[in-house]
Formats: sequence, structure tokens, C-alpha cells
Amino acid sequence: MGIEEVNRIKEIFSKLELHPVYLEHEPVITSQDAARVRGISLKQGIKALLFTNDGKEWAIVCVPADKKVDQRKICSFLSWGKKDLRMATHEEVLEKTGCEVGSVPPIGHKEKIKILVDSGVFDIKESDFNIGLRTHSARISTLEIRKAFSHEKAIEGDFAKD
Repeated sequence: MGIEEVNRIKEIFSKLELHPVYLEHEPVITSQDAARVRGISLKQGIKALLFTNDGKEWAIVCVPADKKVDQRKICSFLSWGKKDLRMATHEEVLEKTGCEVGSVPPIGHKEKIKILVDSGVFDIKESDFNIGLRTHSARISTLEIRKAFSHEKAIEGDFAKD
């Protein structure tokens, strides 16, 4: 659990010839803790959250860490019923991604899961995010993370609350 995801993401970055900086730090769960430990602004982080339409389908939604996911936009985009949309439980997150809550990366998941990425993620020069463990993260330029999202066939759109 976790270390496999760290290695998978490093392999993806290597295959794509990307140049992230890998960080090891004290365990973090929240975006606020991660920003504090990494010494960055909250906006620089990418938050990756797993949603489901009551266990039928799954989607990872990536937004800048200083934003919240707009669940109405997710339902509309995916044609999911509002009453069925929910965040995955801790157990479901572990089962679907191989990661604990707070360590889910925006790419490189254990299972192939649809990825939605808010365009606000690309508004800054570089991004930080956990890569499978609460103690491991990566810092990567916006141009390079966009290439990684493209490789994972992520769908870019407006998914954050205004």
C-alpha cells in the first residue's frame, strides 16, 4: 500500500521524461498541513478527491488545494444524479487507489479511474501533491504536470467552486 503508488508515479514521470523534485516530510493529511510542511502557499497544492455515484462509477477530481470541489458541476459533467454523488469512504479510497486518505495522487492510481482536473490547477508556475504516501510528495512545473495529466487522459474543465 502506498509505496507501490510512489514507484508507479516515479515511473510515469521517468517515462514521460519529466523532472519533478521529490520530497519526504512528516506525515500530512490535510492540504493545509501539506502546505505548511512543504513551505508553499495552499494554492500551489493539488487536492485529489475520489467521488462515486453510489459505488457504480468512480472519478478522481483534482482542484487547487485552496478550492473546494463543486459537486453540482461534477454531477452535471458526468451525468450523475445529485442524490447518488458522494465522496468515497476511507475504505473505498484505499481499495480503489491503493492510498490512504490524504495521500491520493492526481495520477497513477492502482485502478484505471476517470480523472477530472480543474483548469485552475494550471494557473500557477508549479504544483505540489502527495504521491501515494502521506510522507512523500512531488513538486513539478505546470507544463510538466499538464503533460502527465494528458498522458493519463485526464479531462480538463471547471470543477471547483467559484
